[in-house]
Amino acid sequence: MPIRLHLIRASHLSVIVQYVRTLSLPVEALLEQADLDHIELDNSNQLILETKVWRFLELAAEMKGMSHLGGLLAEDSHLSEYGEFTKQLLEADNLYQALHFLIHKIGLHNNNSLFWLKESEQCVWICRPQYPYVKDKLWQAEQHVLSLLCKVIENYAGDGWQPKKIKLQDTVGLGLDQSRFFNDAEVELGQRYSAIAIEHDLLEDRHLSKTFSNSSKLDCIPDCFLQSFKLLLKQNYFGQGWLAENIASSLGTSVRTLKRKLHEQGTSLRKVFDEVRFQQACDLINQDIYDYQELAEKLSYTHVNNFVRAFKRWSGITPREYMRLRDQQLLNKNGFW
Repeated sequence: MPIRLHLIRASHLSVIVQYVRTLSLPVEALLEQADLDHIELDNSNQLILETKVWRFLELAAEMKGMSHLGGLLAEDSHLSEYGEFTKQLLEADNLYQALHFLIHKIGLHNNNSLFWLKESEQCVWICRPQYPYVKDKLWQAEQHVLSLLCKVIENYAGDGWQPKKIKLQDTVGLGLDQSRFFNDAEVELGQRYSAIAIEHDLLEDRHLSKTFSNSSKLDCIPDCFLQSFKLLLKQNYFGQGWLAENIASSLGTSVRTLKRKLHEQGTSLRKVFDEVRFQQACDLINQDIYDYQELAEKLSYTHVNNFVRAFKRWSGITPREYMRLRDQQLLNKNGFW
């Protein structure tokens, strides 16, 4: 079974958790069932496996008996609550510019979504391709995302806007009759992609003069499996011990499959661990942490000597030599690395 590293920022999960709390549901138990942890909510830019977020939402919907929970959550929340990327969606000069930003910059928020505009005589469709979570029967995810799209459009079309037509990959569309966006729409089920119809006059103004200066606050989440895996390790997503069995389990796969995936990309678990640990060590030293004991503890080494030997294996020099060269670099303002 192939490993998919579809990532989303923790800011999105935070809104879902806060909303589920208002339903008097056992949030901690649901998080545990979805293999999520409160620590992952501390930093809004922490990366999380997206399927776990949708699993949490699906579990909450099942426990509450609310087939429309995903859409209701989106309708009751504000886009700005979902983090820096969604805040910027509200700051465009017009709807076309907002959708252009969504299509071309969605990687700032997650690395799994793809959108495009498709013209027709009757309307313009904002489309998204086959989505794995619909296939995995996690309908709440699709419902939630489509409702958020409608929120973006409504922000520019005016309160009360509703789509006249929608297309869905799903063949059932549970809860649509309870959504203020979709209860009166003409629905086509079982389509190749999902799409929402937008009136032509809402997209008449298609200039892109505004520049989004704040977009540099976020780094794009990579599509590459290897780069995404390294980011999760660096953020200690799998804890600090980095046991292969725990990592594979968290990814919903086997150690053998994980190793094979990395081998296909020309590396191994050991090499990846070494590269990330070395980067973490350098980052700590660059924060002026020079104490060996502190460095060893932060990098999960039980003995200082083990850390020193590992650092020399990574770089060819000792941590002390690296610190000296770094200080010299700062003095001379010449790049060493």
